[in-house]
Amino acid sequence: MPQLRCPIRRSTPATARISARLALCLVAVTTCALAASDGLERRGAGGFLVRPLASELGFDAPPPPPAFRVGEASRVAAPTNQWYSTVMFHRWAYPLYAQPLTYRPTEAGFEVGLPSKTVVIEDDGRKRFIRYPHVGAFSLSATGYTPTHSALARHDDWLVTVRLADEAGRGMDATVLHGSPYSYYEVPSGDLRVRLRAAAEVIEETPTALVLRINGRVYAVYGPHGARFEHVSASEIVLHLNDGARFAVVAGLPDDRVETRALFAAHAYAMPVTTRVSWQYDEATARVTNTFTVETRALQEGAGTTLMGLFPHQWSATDVAPASAPTYESVRGPIRVIAANSFTLTRTFNGLLPRWGAVTDAKVRSQVESLLSGDVAKADQLFMRQGHGTYWIGKGLGAVSTLAGIAEAHGKLAQRDELPANIKGRLETWLDGRHSQHFMYDPTYGTLFGFPQEYGSVTQINDHHFHYGYWLQAAAAIGLRDPAWLGEDRFGGMVRELVRDIATTERGRADYPFLRNFDPYEGHSWASGIQPFEYGNNQESSSEAVNAWAGLILLGETLNDRAMRDLGIYLYTAEVASVQQYWFDLPRNVLAPELASPFASMVFGGMYGYNTWWTEEPRQIMGINLLPITTASTYLGRDPTSIDRAFAALPGEV
Repeated sequence: MPQLRCPIRRSTPATARISARLALCLVAVTTCALAASDGLERRGAGGFLVRPLASELGFDAPPPPPAFRVGEASRVAAPTNQWYSTVMFHRWAYPLYAQPLTYRPTEAGFEVGLPSKTVVIEDDGRKRFIRYPHVGAFSLSATGYTPTHSALARHDDWLVTVRLADEAGRGMDATVLHGSPYSYYEVPSGDLRVRLRAAAEVIEETPTALVLRINGRVYAVYGPHGARFEHVSASEIVLHLNDGARFAVVAGLPDDRVETRALFAAHAYAMPVTTRVSWQYDEATARVTNTFTVETRALQEGAGTTLMGLFPHQWSATDVAPASAPTYESVRGPIRVIAANSFTLTRTFNGLLPRWGAVTDAKVRSQVESLLSGDVAKADQLFMRQGHGTYWIGKGLGAVSTLAGIAEAHGKLAQRDELPANIKGRLETWLDGRHSQHFMYDPTYGTLFGFPQEYGSVTQINDHHFHYGYWLQAAAAIGLRDPAWLGEDRFGGMVRELVRDIATTERGRADYPFLRNFDPYEGHSWASGIQPFEYGNNQESSSEAVNAWAGLILLGETLNDRAMRDLGIYLYTAEVASVQQYWFDLPRNVLAPELASPFASMVFGGMYGYNTWWTEEPRQIMGINLLPITTASTYLGRDPTSIDRAFAALPGEV
């Protein structure tokens, strides 16, 4: 706990004294200031604390440290909230859902699998899940050493290298990436062992390629020239390597056709070493362009072009992946394979208003203004719904910001001015770094924590984009009416710090990771910071992710920061496209009929379902993917038939 200057009764027992101190500090934040010696990093009139996280948590346990990193990955900020973040936090990582393949580092080796659909129905049908679980068909390991743990060795936009390391940090490096049918294995010495998890049928074998059918799925192992395969037993194959080339390439094939095997063998030796996404917004045409580029290294002479698997939200926005392309069934729908090192997506940004317009119908206008007066009078209650942390305070900030826009649209300027003043006071209390409600940075985790925490925002580094999106919206609402408040000498520096936490655009920084919550290849965000799940990372409230990027757009426009605005436009259009594909399935080509629901409310790396973390009540399941309703929510109405389907699925009773 921080040292707090709060009046407490010294005669109370220790536990009660701590509880009283916490209660007083949460309620009377304006009179309960942090000691000046607590390591305050100034940002204009604001600031945040810099110190080890354990000093702040009291009775709560901090998240596990991102200890399992080596080499390049250990020198940059920890990439939390990604599809591979589990590797940093667990000695043996949970499964990696790279799509179309899945992987898992284990003591026995690096497992490889091509998942198949399973349907899980629980609680008399109220809980439904469509799962594509990781099931290892075989594992690869080095023959020359025994690994003691897995560790993140390097990462970029959608590529990661995981090391199965021994005590000295040596080991086999496994490189995997989103969308690729290949994975790549390199060892400094010795050979590579393939341990089969089930009976295998040999479809084809050459000195450098072995094609197997395991549990009905087709896999290939490619070795360098001069290598040879030795079938040691029915469950073990050793790839003997030569001193000049110590690698193997593994592929999961969509089928066993001769032409498919030839295609995959032809591109197997172009190893991706760098992946990059770029974005550009053309204001004149309102078009957003995203280019995905892979740089490859030739493992064999002449290899230059790899195979890339395009997800539905990608091939629906480009013409480079025809329906005739080799295709995988996956939890994300059909993944189509192209031979290329880059592709470009183009989408339209339909614009964003800072507030709704006025109601013109006289009767409805009167009703709105009556409701407005009541809500303004009760504005303080919007901050006392359920919690006092960054989420529920953020929701209050968002609601009051929306009220200010309604008051402004209807010419109620006194009410309009009253509401931003309310927001300012609360924001400044949090952002000045001198109260019990404050932000703190710990370089071990490379993230900005808000205290008090809610929903594991500190102890599991969860949901920062959900929480901080509301704060960005509120800051933009103030800046539109009082630009000086966002000056670097006032609170603009702290607002930018919130942006950096969830949406840093520079790669390789030591303080914050690149686009913490956003997965460029899948085109949407992830919520879990440390990812302790068998089915990968997850995101429930797709609408709150959209809200974060809308806040970035408005803030960038308010600050006249075109780079921030264009980043927000990229993230907003990409997130909306993926939400419409994987949550609401507007094209009707992803969600399985067994889900028996018009949309998925929660999406994992290897699963989606119709439920929430806290209830199976249908209105709340729908609501968590609709709220907050703002001017950024118009995407929800682009397909009226999907709205009809969703509401038709709700029970009739209120």
